[in-house]
Amino acid sequence: MQVDYRGRSIQLPVLPLVAIVLVAAGAFMSMRLGRIDASDVGILINNITGKITVRLEPGSFFYNGFYTDLHTIDKTIHTLQMRGPGGEVKIKTVEGADVALDVEVNFRLLLDENAIKTKVIPESGVGKLRESLVSLDSRGRRRRTTTVAVDAYRQKWIRDYSRSVVRYVFGSLETEEFYKSQARDDKARECEVELNRLLRPHGLEVLKVVPDEFRFYREYEDKINEKNQAKQEVEREKVSIFTARADQAKQVVEATKRAEVEIETIKGRLAKNKIEAEALAVQVSKKADAYAYTTKIEANASFYSAERNAKGILAAAKAEAESLANLVKALAGEGGRNLVLRELAVALRKARIEGIPYATSAIVQRLSVDGALPTRGAVNRGAVKNRAATNGGAKR
Repeated sequence: MQVDYRGRSIQLPVLPLVAIVLVAAGAFMSMRLGRIDASDVGILINNITGKITVRLEPGSFFYNGFYTDLHTIDKTIHTLQMRGPGGEVKIKTVEGADVALDVEVNFRLLLDENAIKTKVIPESGVGKLRESLVSLDSRGRRRRTTTVAVDAYRQKWIRDYSRSVVRYVFGSLETEEFYKSQARDDKARECEVELNRLLRPHGLEVLKVVPDEFRFYREYEDKINEKNQAKQEVEREKVSIFTARADQAKQVVEATKRAEVEIETIKGRLAKNKIEAEALAVQVSKKADAYAYTTKIEANASFYSAERNAKGILAAAKAEAESLANLVKALAGEGGRNLVLRELAVALRKARIEGIPYATSAIVQRLSVDGALPTRGAVNRGAVKNRAATNGGAKR
């Protein structure tokens, strides 16, 4: 093929150009626009080489649809419901009792590109399988069954593994332990660990195992109910005993507190009385000391006064003794005789002299006892005269 270009003649090969155009047109016609939603994982499979490409990020892209197929699988969280009647997990306890347990298992695709390429796609494929979903009414009875298409990985592993693991993990419980929520929760955590150990190598991840209602055979359940009622009665008795003991302990504590209050009150009263007694004792002691001091002062004063009186009496006695001694000395001489005469004169002054006077002489004679005392000679002479006159008169 010859083409003129700016005055020049160019020879072009026709067949290669046609081939190039046809190839370009075929390539353009084979291009496809793929889209991956946020809830899906994109799987691109090369039909010539068998290479698998995994796209975890959502979005739109172009790919060659001539030799590449695009598939999507769901990566959201799913729930496997194993509920009665018929769908529950039947468990035999260590005591041999049969228990029907309703269980829900939450799981999802393990978001690991290598696990999806090497485990999920080779083992489960990318096709869809039909699954029957059973809906139950409020009493747990089957209401209707719906058939839906689900990813193959959701059917191949999760149901069988979940039933087996739940059956032998919960089968290690005793019959009465099913009534304990804590025991059921502990076994559910064990199921989660065991299921992840078994299913992670197959590209699945278990998020939660939720045990729900459980049922026994009617006869066995009646026996268990009777036993539980007996246990509840025992527990009520224990609670009553505990309450009585607590009340008794409370009363003991209150009585102890009252006794302690009374004791402290008595102690306070005794302490007050002691303080008052000590204060009174101190007051009495002070008064006694003051009385003793006053008595001592008064005794000292009395002693001093008595001593002074005694000294005065002694001095007076001494003076009287001296005066008597002087009197004795005075009476021992002329003074004694004068004193006797004086006393005689005093006595004669009080004496009465009676007699019949007469005289042999015509001279009148007179005896006077008043006035000055006569001398000794005169007294003697007068006495002689008196005696002579008396005698003479008497003789007459």
